[in-house]
Amino acid sequence: MTESIPGRQDIFFHVGLSKAASTYLQKRVFPELKGIQYIHRNRYWKFQQIIEQSPGGRFLVSREAAERLEHRVLEFAGYEPTGKVILVLRRHDDWIASHYRRYVKNGGSFPLEKFLDQSTLLGNDWRKGGPCFKRMIEMIEIHFGSQPLVLFHEDLQQDRTGFMKQLAAFTDTSYDDEKIDHRPIHLSWSEKQLKLSRSVGRYVFRPAPSENPNRRFNRLRRRLRLWSCYFILGIAGLVPARYTNNEPLIPKELLEQIHRLYSKDWQTCRAYAEANNPET
Repeated sequence: MTESIPGRQDIFFHVGLSKAASTYLQKRVFPELKGIQYIHRNRYWKFQQIIEQSPGGRFLVSREAAERLEHRVLEFAGYEPTGKVILVLRRHDDWIASHYRRYVKNGGSFPLEKFLDQSTLLGNDWRKGGPCFKRMIEMIEIHFGSQPLVLFHEDLQQDRTGFMKQLAAFTDTSYDDEKIDHRPIHLSWSEKQLKLSRSVGRYVFRPAPSENPNRRFNRLRRRLRLWSCYFILGIAGLVPARYTNNEPLIPKELLEQIHRLYSKDWQTCRAYAEANNPET
């Protein structure tokens, strides 16, 4: 483990949970915080070098973790174990629904239940429920020795002012709300487009693409697949709705089951934030 460098102060790590406003924060919010240097994600690969060049400075580093949150926590803690961590959570059912829409948008064709069976987002067996997000918080506490700032995607949508005040208080920064662009980052695809994309994807793409040892080949294949997906989605937008079936893309009953299974975990995280987040 790398030793802390004397004179270094206030290094904040945003461990970006995928589909929990990470891209929005990285592009719209973090660059507007005053009193701290935000290291843009396209410069992440040299964040250590940037920090070393300004001992005593204040820095905010952000990196989306996708399904590798533990890896990202260990990476940050190995560099600066006294750093402070920001974690944004999203209610389990809404979080899974967003992941599934992205999966379908990118050519996936599994129904939601099979998608969950193939995923580790909610652990190895999602039907058991359990402290999914609480484990993330505990892992951060163990490796950093302090409580993270736990924020919520829903609050960013419904109480943006409160969300921003807590972020500013934790990082000891200020911001000009008028300079923050609050428009969504990504396009939103209709239910009809996604259902048609899933139907076509069954015949065009593998539902769970395998990785090739050649990274360059993987990047090229992924890019070609995405271009194909956007073409399919564009065509799907022109197809009359009567050509789609009446079954919902995401079964409501399954989302309700996820909500029930993980409601205790969600309430625990909410209580944790209320007890430990800074007062504003």
